[in-house]
Amino acid sequence: MRTTRLALCGTAILAATALTGCGDNNDSTGATAPPSRTAVVTPQAVATSTYPDAALQADAKEACTTIGEDIASTRAKVAKAEKIGPPAGHSAVSAQYSAGAAGTYVNTFTSSDAVNNAAKQVATAMTELADAYAKNPKQKPSTADLDAAVKQVKAICAAG
Repeated sequence: MRTTRLALCGTAILAATALTGCGDNNDSTGATAPPSRTAVVTPQAVATSTYPDAALQADAKEACTTIGEDIASTRAKVAKAEKIGPPAGHSAVSAQYSAGAAGTYVNTFTSSDAVNNAAKQVATAMTELADAYAKNPKQKPSTADLDAAVKQVKAICAAG
């Protein structure tokens, strides 16, 4: 189970790392390249993420939408896996939380520090739940930390 979780997280990190190398706009012909979808730190992006009352950049708004969809998808898959029942169902729940955490980590590279940190908290809470389900398949752990992290994401995204 840990190998699967490690592979999923490793793949997500590798994909995110590969995407950060794209779109460096170093064109030797002098033509301008189209803007990339990766998070590029510019003075405008830094200024936006520094001031909490400033509107979210487009990439952060897109990440908010994707994070919300990932959370909903993970919760639906977890609910389906919980129907299997312990202890086998808890292994399936652990795997779903691990996959959800990996998917959420991919969305932590935006111009908004608030969105990035909130997404990391959701992913961390999912990882902790996955570990808790894997350690003791006979006991259902509390989802309070995940619920709090999800509320924080929703509040930050709604404010933008």
